[in-house]
Amino acid sequence: MNNISYNWGQKKHARTILSASVYWLTKLAFYISPHKVTRLTREKGFTVKPYRISAEQRELMEQARSFDLEYKHNKIRVYEWGSGPVILLVHGWAGRALQLDAFVTPLLDKGFRVVAFDQKGHGESSSRFSSYPEIVRSTGLVAAHYADSLYGVVAHSIGSNSMFKISENIERELKIVAVAPMEHFLGWLERMRMQIGIYENLFAQVVRQIESESELKLSDICVLDYERIKRHDVLLVHDKFDRMNKISASHEIQKNLHGTQLVETEKLGHSRILSNQEVVHRVVAHFNLPA
Repeated sequence: MNNISYNWGQKKHARTILSASVYWLTKLAFYISPHKVTRLTREKGFTVKPYRISAEQRELMEQARSFDLEYKHNKIRVYEWGSGPVILLVHGWAGRALQLDAFVTPLLDKGFRVVAFDQKGHGESSSRFSSYPEIVRSTGLVAAHYADSLYGVVAHSIGSNSMFKISENIERELKIVAVAPMEHFLGWLERMRMQIGIYENLFAQVVRQIESESELKLSDICVLDYERIKRHDVLLVHDKFDRMNKISASHEIQKNLHGTQLVETEKLGHSRILSNQEVVHRVVAHFNLPA
C-alpha cells in the first residue's frame, strides 16, 4: 500500500464573492494571530450539529448499560445491550449511537450483544467538534475494548471508512456491513475548504493540529489496504440516489474486494436507509451466531 499526500490550495477558493472575502480575511487573521485563528477554525469549522433523538430512541438508550472509554482528555460514551458475541454499531458524521437503533432489537433477538457509541464530538462524548482522524481513533478505541468478543460490525457513512481502516489490524475474520461509505475524503475536504474560502496555510495548520491530537495522519488513514481487509466478510449497502455519499464509493470498494456483495436500494437516500425494514432484515441476516 502506498501512502498519499495532499497539497492544500491548488486553487485558492471557489471564486465567489463570499469565498474570496473569507479567503483574504482568514489569510490576514492567520498572519496576525496564527495560534488563535487556528484554534478557532479548528473548533468552529469542525463543530458537529447535534443529532436529535426520538422518545423511542431515548427509551432504548436508557435501557442500555453505559460507560465511558478515555483517550488523552477525551471520553467516548458507550452503550451496551444484551450478552454474547458483540455486534458493534458505528455511526458517521453528525449522527450518534442511537442513529442505528433499528438494528438493536433484531440483533438482540438473534442472541448478540449490541454495542453502540457516540463518536468524539457527538452525543454524550467529549467536545462539540470532531474530525475523521478522531472518528477513526474513537472507533479503534471501542473495537479494541471488545477485541476478545467482537464478531461483527454495522457501520454507516464515514463510520464505515473508519471501521475498514481499523479492521486492517484485526487478524480474525469479522462480519462487516458498510452502509453508504464515503469516497475520496481528501478531495471532499479540499472542496469544502475552497467553498468556504479558508486560507490554505491556515487549513494545513488545522489539519496538522488534528493529526497531532489524534496521532493519526490523514495521508495514512484515507488509503485502505484491501489485502488486509479481504480477510473479513463484507456486505455493502448503498442507495443509488444517495446525494451525500455517491454509490461509486461502494463500487470502488466492491472492485477491490472481489466477491463482496453490494445491495443497491432506491430512493432511500443517505439516512433513511438505516430505518428501512428490508434493509434491516438483509443486514441482520448477514450475522449468525458462531457454532
